[in-house]
Amino acid sequence: MVTTDDTQLATRAICLRNHGADISEEARHVAQKPYELADFNLLGFNYRMTDLQGAVGLVQLAKMERYIAERRRWAEFYRRELCDLPWLMLPRVPEGYGHGWQSYVCMVDEDKLGMRRNEVMERLLQRGVNTRPGTHAVHMLGYYRKRFGFSPDDFPAARDCDRRSMAIPLHNRMREEDYQHVVNALQRLS
Repeated sequence: MVTTDDTQLATRAICLRNHGADISEEARHVAQKPYELADFNLLGFNYRMTDLQGAVGLVQLAKMERYIAERRRWAEFYRRELCDLPWLMLPRVPEGYGHGWQSYVCMVDEDKLGMRRNEVMERLLQRGVNTRPGTHAVHMLGYYRKRFGFSPDDFPAARDCDRRSMAIPLHNRMREEDYQHVVNALQRLS
């Protein structure tokens, strides 16, 4: 789903989701020229959602603010409880911005901890805390690496994020004791 208040961006998104057609199916069905066909000037995709998907999306949108508020509360809990771990760099939200907290991605300073990110993740898993890498370095993914001949060192900051980022659990089915368990497990690693 895409939401925007930019008319040009909305028009482009509609075009891309409809095989790149410059006239949507909806517009064609109400056009005064029934013989007019769309032109395809962009490489697009078939991303048109069904009525059922749209209905589910509208219901989810009605819950969005509540979900974001809950995630914001637990992200703040993590920040408060984990800010003293010198080896764990926590996400920061710039002044004047909001964050949806789709995930809570930290960076592991392996030198300060004396342990690699993957070992941290394995130890947390042994303690019942599921984590995952926080992000990909796109230039290191197979398609881009092969197509453009990138090496990991071409973009060292992205490479380091790929190797050292870690998303810790943050979702709307967790309870207070679950968040506290995550914090305790991370604190025990120090």
